[in-house]
Amino acid sequence: MTTIMEEPDLTVRTVRTLEDIEAVAPDWRALEAASTDALSYFQTYAWCRSWVAHFAGKSSGRQPIIQTAWRGDTLVAVWPLMLTGRWGIRKIVALGDPHSQYCNAICNPDHGDSDAVRSLLARSLETGRCDVALFRPIPESSPLVAALGDVPRIAGYDNESSILDLSAFDSSDAYVQGLGKLQKRNRNRRRNHLARLGELSFEVIWPDHKDFAPLVAAGTQMKRRWLKETGRYSTGFAMKGYENFLANLSGDRERLEGACLSVLRAGERVVAVELGFIHKRAYYAYIGGFDWELRELSPGKVQMEMTVCWLIDNGVTAYDLLANPADYKKSWSNTAIRLLGFAAPLSWKGRLYLNAWLPMLPAAKTVYTAVSARLRRLVIFGQGVGCLILCM
Repeated sequence: MTTIMEEPDLTVRTVRTLEDIEAVAPDWRALEAASTDALSYFQTYAWCRSWVAHFAGKSSGRQPIIQTAWRGDTLVAVWPLMLTGRWGIRKIVALGDPHSQYCNAICNPDHGDSDAVRSLLARSLETGRCDVALFRPIPESSPLVAALGDVPRIAGYDNESSILDLSAFDSSDAYVQGLGKLQKRNRNRRRNHLARLGELSFEVIWPDHKDFAPLVAAGTQMKRRWLKETGRYSTGFAMKGYENFLANLSGDRERLEGACLSVLRAGERVVAVELGFIHKRAYYAYIGGFDWELRELSPGKVQMEMTVCWLIDNGVTAYDLLANPADYKKSWSNTAIRLLGFAAPLSWKGRLYLNAWLPMLPAAKTVYTAVSARLRRLVIFGQGVGCLILCM
């Protein structure tokens, strides 16, 4: 753990190892309890510790650089970052990328002032052996935004999270009654058609349940099938041990905090699964999967509706569909949070990356998603063959 004195009463320490992460666990958890930011689950001790344990080994090319700010013996801010590299470019990014969906910092509202956050930023940009710092996606409400005021925005970066605000509904019945006539009719029709396979049953289970790990595996298999059938590729899903990582996340039923799994069955058949995280009474819809053979019956949409109703009845105030806008997300949400991207070149290679390569990515993604599913599958196959050739 590296210690830097910033000012008489503020110390910045960089946490780099799993052992150091575990050593500050009580302080980190106390900071989480003091914070009121519901968009900081991916900066919690439970998520970061587990991610580092699964994906940041010595040969992984991913090195944690978790920035912590202390006033005396009190941890007042934590910003989990990491060093990673590909094709000769070393980058500072959010710890957990691409799995972490928000880049944020946890701050103590009484002590984690702007000076502390700016100190974390300064320490991050002083990290050696790095070409570029990429901070994205950052919620516009994050304390990082003010600290990053002098760091350039990523040109063309346009992102947001779609969120269904549940705070206005006293009960799930009130939510359902507030739907339009067409919405009600469509949702009833989907349920009735799906129920022909067997009586529908819905439950939310937690990591201490004996079926949690098997059902996480089933849900990720469903998602992989969807990716394959639609010709998509996910860097996160491609990382070895992803299912094991998800199955070992923590969650607490009594506190309504952490990982939980929504499961929809038709008879004995599991037809849809969604892994989500509850943090500060907000729910993150992280991974949803459904039985591909039943896609015409929309089991995923039925599961989403039942999940929303369960959340309302259990006092959760937001259903967060996370980053990257999509039509289906907008149809399930009634508000949005703007997400920002910042980038700082730290070498000539970093400047080249930001000026020449990064601006091409949105256009490349647009072209990629525009081609047919069959052609996309051929592209993915070709990428795999290309990788094999390069490794020969």
